[in-house]
Amino acid sequence: METITFKRVAPHESRIYAGGEYVGNVYRRDDILAPGHVFYVVHLDEDPRGPRRVHERRHIRDVAQHLVDTHPLWS
Repeated sequence: METITFKRVAPHESRIYAGGEYVGNVYRRDDILAPGHVFYVVHLDEDPRGPRRVHERRHIRDVAQHLVDTHPLWS
């Protein structure tokens, strides 16, 4: 289990690092189906499972950590 960290690179984008290496991004998006709300997209590089949508900001770290820990190509 590699500890993940985040670094903001733009107002609505952060990079995800695991063990100091870049592994993916988090994007903040406006929810067009619920005006005034946002969701977050966690996307790891080379992940055949694709990106994950996260509706609550407090869950981003847990989702990203789980995706890194279970990444099928990095195990």
